[in-house]
Amino acid sequence: GAHVDSLYLAQFIQKVIKERRTQVLELLENNSVKSMEQYQNLMGELSALNYVAQELSGLLEKQEQLND
Repeated sequence: GAHVDSLYLAQFIQKVIKERRTQVLELLENNSVKSMEQYQNLMGELSALNYVAQELSGLLEKQEQLND
């Protein structure tokens, strides 16, 4: 059903976010950043990833409460 699909999608997105966050953090930790511009881009991406991850968690919690 539609609910299962949206749950699967949410979990998939969470996985993608987690993997990308790990990549970005590794770049930052390994001093692989070549310029201030790249640094700012990575920090921007990180905050966007965090934002989406938070929204997704909130959504999943609401779904669970509805299903009780």
